[in-house]
Amino acid sequence: MSRTCLVAFIGAALCAACSDSSLTEPDYDLQAVSVSAEVSRPFGGRCETEFTFLAPLPSDPPNVQRVHIAYICQLQHLGRTTGSADQIVVFTSPTTLNASNTTTYTAANGDQLEASWTGTGTFDAATLTVTFAGPETYTGGTGRFANASGSTMLVGSASLVTGSGAFTTTGALNY
Repeated sequence: MSRTCLVAFIGAALCAACSDSSLTEPDYDLQAVSVSAEVSRPFGGRCETEFTFLAPLPSDPPNVQRVHIAYICQLQHLGRTTGSADQIVVFTSPTTLNASNTTTYTAANGDQLEASWTGTGTFDAATLTVTFAGPETYTGGTGRFANASGSTMLVGSASLVTGSGAFTTTGALNY
């Protein structure tokens, strides 16, 4: 067999081998292989807040107060962060309340983390302060937080005299 025929024969054999996918592809289904990029991480930090009272809606009962809250935070995995929420406060007695809001936290790089909070509080009429606590639940966002989940316990206080407050939060974030 001449050298040209030998090269042609080897080339043809290689082409035939490559056309049979069973010889070159793995025998497992890549669609069935799942690798989760979501990792549970300790999460928490501290936020300073400023708030303003909003006008009630015509349908609001007299024991409901609406509040807009602006946050500046230092949070794990987000760094220096801003946030905002519109909160609904329901006074269940002159000194106790239930509150809830949804918050959008925005990290320095623009990634956002969505959260919802529901808690209880106590109003001190002598000092015009409110102390509050409750769980915050994370429900996605943008960028690296697109599929985020997890929860923290949020504890803080606010002064009706200064229109400012602070809270700390501790728990876990999955992303």
